[in-house]
Amino acid sequence: MNIINSFPLRRVIPATILAFALLVLVLAFAVIKPFVGELLYQDQASGLKATLNRLQGTTEYFLGKGDLEGVQREIAATSANSEVKSLLLVDAGGRVVASSRLAHVGELLQTIPIHSGMDLIEQVKHSWKPAYRHQQLGENTIYGVAPYLYPDPDNRLRERKGLVILEVDIDRTLSQLYHRLDMLFLWTSLVVVVLAALAWLLVDRAVSRRLWRITETVRELAADNLGSRTRLKGRDELSLIGQILDQMADRLEQNRSQLLRANRQMENILRFIPAMVYIKDRNGHYRLVNERFIEVLGEPTETGTSVFDVLPEPYASEIEHHDRQVLESREARQFHINFPVRGEMHNWFMVKFPLVNEEGKLYAICTVATDVTEQERNENLARLAQRIFEHTTEGIMVTDADNRIVDVNHSLMEMTGFSRDQLLGQSPSLQRSGKQNDSFYAQMWQAIYRQGKWSGELINRRADGQLYPARLSISTIVNRHGELDGYFCIFRDITEEKQSERDLHRLAYHDTLTGLYNRTEFMRVVSDALDHGERYGNRFGLLFIDLDLFKEVNDRFGHASGDKLLCEVARRLSDCLRDTDRAFRLGGDEFTVLLPKVNDDADLVTVADKLIKRLATPFIIEGQHIHIGCSIGMVSYPRDGVDRDTLLGHADAAMYFAKEQGRGRHAFFDPRINARNQRIMKIKTGLSQALERQELSLVYQPKVRPDTGEVTGYEALMRWRSAEMGEVSPAEFIPIAETGQLLGEMTEWLLHQVAQDMAAPALQGKQIGINLSARQFQTGYWVDALKTIIRQYRLRPEQICLEVTESALVENFQTAAIQLMEMQALGVRVAIDDFGTGYSSLEYLKRLPIDYLKIDRSFVRDIETDADDRVIVETIVVLAHSLELQVIAEGVETQAQADFLQARGCDELQGYLYSRPLPLSEIG
Repeated sequence: MNIINSFPLRRVIPATILAFALLVLVLAFAVIKPFVGELLYQDQASGLKATLNRLQGTTEYFLGKGDLEGVQREIAATSANSEVKSLLLVDAGGRVVASSRLAHVGELLQTIPIHSGMDLIEQVKHSWKPAYRHQQLGENTIYGVAPYLYPDPDNRLRERKGLVILEVDIDRTLSQLYHRLDMLFLWTSLVVVVLAALAWLLVDRAVSRRLWRITETVRELAADNLGSRTRLKGRDELSLIGQILDQMADRLEQNRSQLLRANRQMENILRFIPAMVYIKDRNGHYRLVNERFIEVLGEPTETGTSVFDVLPEPYASEIEHHDRQVLESREARQFHINFPVRGEMHNWFMVKFPLVNEEGKLYAICTVATDVTEQERNENLARLAQRIFEHTTEGIMVTDADNRIVDVNHSLMEMTGFSRDQLLGQSPSLQRSGKQNDSFYAQMWQAIYRQGKWSGELINRRADGQLYPARLSISTIVNRHGELDGYFCIFRDITEEKQSERDLHRLAYHDTLTGLYNRTEFMRVVSDALDHGERYGNRFGLLFIDLDLFKEVNDRFGHASGDKLLCEVARRLSDCLRDTDRAFRLGGDEFTVLLPKVNDDADLVTVADKLIKRLATPFIIEGQHIHIGCSIGMVSYPRDGVDRDTLLGHADAAMYFAKEQGRGRHAFFDPRINARNQRIMKIKTGLSQALERQELSLVYQPKVRPDTGEVTGYEALMRWRSAEMGEVSPAEFIPIAETGQLLGEMTEWLLHQVAQDMAAPALQGKQIGINLSARQFQTGYWVDALKTIIRQYRLRPEQICLEVTESALVENFQTAAIQLMEMQALGVRVAIDDFGTGYSSLEYLKRLPIDYLKIDRSFVRDIETDADDRVIVETIVVLAHSLELQVIAEGVETQAQADFLQARGCDELQGYLYSRPLPLSEIG
């Protein structure tokens, strides 16, 4: 049995099954083989008897007919059976009549070897009955002898007696049968082995693995791995054992968890309990102390620390006295005692009780010492908290666990307008305004349940129904058992704070002057519109608005009037827009409008036309009628750009294009505008370096008297040959220069260069015309510069003729009048350039000191074919002469034009018919 126990059970069981099966086979073979032999013998004996009976009858039959051959055939047929060893038919004389061997026929029976002996034959002759014998000595044979009768004709029906001797070989049959039995045993053994192997596998899977899992689980549990489980299922014995083992492991794990939890709880109690807890043995040595003890008195040593080592006298002796009393009385004691801690006296409440073992023997004293000094401080703090509760400016509300108000302070009553009696016992929802939905309160309570607190802002209602914003903080109140005891709520009225936030928001995102949204808000709104457009594929439009003539309003009426004008412009913009549209002031006189819902460009055009028409209506500012207008650039998302800077840049480019078309117009962005703007930027950049690089030059075009062909003077024209762009037309760079700060420098350079060139022989004694743009003329800078140059170069003032456009005079008539009168007093001549194309008015012709009228080339060009132009030219000449002004015609290119103008009395002619503008070196 010990040997079996030394092997794994999962190996013993299949091996036992295999051995038992083989043992059963061996035992079965040992029993079956003799039994089968006996059955075979019985069968052979029965067969032999049946064969003898058959041969007896057949022989008598054939011999009765005298058919000896028939008998021999029957003998031969019977002898063909493999079990027949010898078959003899003997007559009454003992001679073989027929035999299984032909050699024996005719022989005497005594000469033929028969192993059974003659006694069996003699027995049959005497008894005349069949006899049988089983011969086992030397051979395994059955002998059978049966008598037969056959007639004797010679004896006259007397019958004769003969014998049939049959010998059957049992070994021959048994050997075949035993061979088959052996083969059957062999194959059966193989089948048993295969089935045993299958049984081994099945047992290994169904039993051995289960046993292994049970064994491994037991081993893991023994190694203190209580989380190991067999996890066997089923109703067999091994599964039940595994399930019981799992249940035992569960209980062990639960018990250990409970023990660990209890230990942790005890450790936490000892660690976090505010009182000192310590155990001393009977000798007064500390054996166990908690962290509070170490914090107050220090950590005792392992060799044995007593109270005299941690406290001075007389405090140590007093405590030691109480310890002796507990040891003697074996009863608990409680008392108050004072002793210092880090130089500060503390009051302690101590409880001492004895510790006894299972045998009832006292082995130690446990002490719990509570610092009641802190409790006194807490009481003072509680009184202070009550005063704070009563006098703080924040409203405080305390509710019970059912959220019913149990206490409020005076500030809350003043804040809400409710009296104390109206609030106590009520739900805080008494103040609910309805501005927060149920989802808001559900989330609030969810945070309170989960985190124990919540803070946020909401709208409450006062007793008089007035709404006010409040900041609310809610904290749960739990008792010493950790159970919910109520809620502590602090309310703060943030009406003024919200108003300040709105003011700050307005300052941050609104223009302080007009009240419109400012640039910061514009950038944010456009970014949001771009995100929305990208997400949902919505279009939106953007208008860039620039006021026309606003600078002139500031210069003429002052900045205060300009600010009022901007406010009125903002109001008109807002009145013209839909609720979904938004207007912005980017700064100065620049405004933008965002149209979030546009179907096509027609919607943008409709709004732009409406704004242009509305802003073109005169403004009344401080009793003054002020006429301005606006130019609008329009872009559409996503056609004109998919990012903020691109859209704004394209809108700005479109606005400048509209302004250049004549003001009071709108224009959509076009890529060609962008290319033009890029060229403008290159021109602006190049102009800033043109003076330094000496790229500017002057050319002169003569003015001729038509009757004599005499050159009376020249018009000085500025030219710019850029190193990067080549020749740049004045029609391009002069308007660009007017928009920047270079105009004054270029004007000063022009005056100096003309003054220097007038010293050249070709220009001596000739009048030189100098063009002043409207921007130059309005600045007034040129007046002082011209006076300085006349003095510096000692020029004769009448040699200089200032050519000014009509628009420059009309925009600020008073200033123009003063400046021109100064020029008249100085002796400088004045010509109105491009007359007839601007704001023509007889008033300024009559009141201003003007010497020349220059007919614009657009009227001269078609006088040969256009009757209207001929009438206009004739009218200008007559008007000028009636006002005692001289007339100069520009753009004369054909002799027919010259003849017509001379015939109408034009004083001077200028054009390519006489000369193109030439540099000083080519004049003459």
